[in-house]
Amino acid sequence: MYTIFTDDSINTKVLPKRSSLVNFSLYKELYCPILFRSFSIKYVSEGCEKYTVNGNKYHVRTGDYLLANHHSEGYVEIESTKAVKGICIDVAPDLLSEVVASYRRPDTPFSDLDLDPFFNSSQFYENKYQSGQTHIGKFLHSLDVELSKNPFEKKEFSKEFYFSLAENILLDHIPIYKQLQSVPSLRSATRKDLLRRITKGKEFIDAHYTKSISVLTVANESNISEYHFYRLFKTFYGISPKQYIVEKRLKYAISKLKKGNSTVTQIAIESGFSDIHAFSKSFKNHFGVSPSTFQV
Repeated sequence: MYTIFTDDSINTKVLPKRSSLVNFSLYKELYCPILFRSFSIKYVSEGCEKYTVNGNKYHVRTGDYLLANHHSEGYVEIESTKAVKGICIDVAPDLLSEVVASYRRPDTPFSDLDLDPFFNSSQFYENKYQSGQTHIGKFLHSLDVELSKNPFEKKEFSKEFYFSLAENILLDHIPIYKQLQSVPSLRSATRKDLLRRITKGKEFIDAHYTKSISVLTVANESNISEYHFYRLFKTFYGISPKQYIVEKRLKYAISKLKKGNSTVTQIAIESGFSDIHAFSKSFKNHFGVSPSTFQV
């Protein structure tokens, strides 16, 4: 099922619940409660959609998407002089459960029975993501390119389309499921709140690692104490935040060294290291050779 919504048609079309479908929307102004009829993805092709879901606020901008299941509730707000383009995809819970049931852990021939309650209950972790960083996001980007050519053209989406999407959902969220299970002593809502805070800190690092940032700065951005951030970051991602920052900087430095357009000193500063000595020490500890040797 494929439906197009505009400012004039918002109240004229009723969609089925617990079904798989694709919607394309063009809104300049919208403020209304939002129903997550199934397992829902809200992708913004152009502009910004503001969501409040389960009390959490999300500004979903171009190339971002929000993902939540039918246990979520909230509202959406759009206010723009230019039509905001969005794609909404619902995946029927039964279809998702079928894909989840086929998942096999590497250490057993049986399906992981704990996954289905995670995806189809209030335990699910709703959140906003950038399309370039996930399997679902790449899938959505390809769909966006296709639909944007002529969104008003009649389209049909096969069951294989939804199976493929469900497989990508599974690939992205098994790591999240494991992260949440790594702190089992806390309530589900508390675990999700903590992961959301730590994820916010990780995204801050991803955006600012070439600048002079400290773990304390990142913890403050996450509204959590420095020690609590350090401990939870390591629990969720298997690496300390300081190590993560250094690895991001080294990865960036490697890409600059391969281009060969800058001196080692320039690359050290551009990558976020305080000086050439700190850069050389971290580089050699990580790769076993000095940056100047690597560059040659």
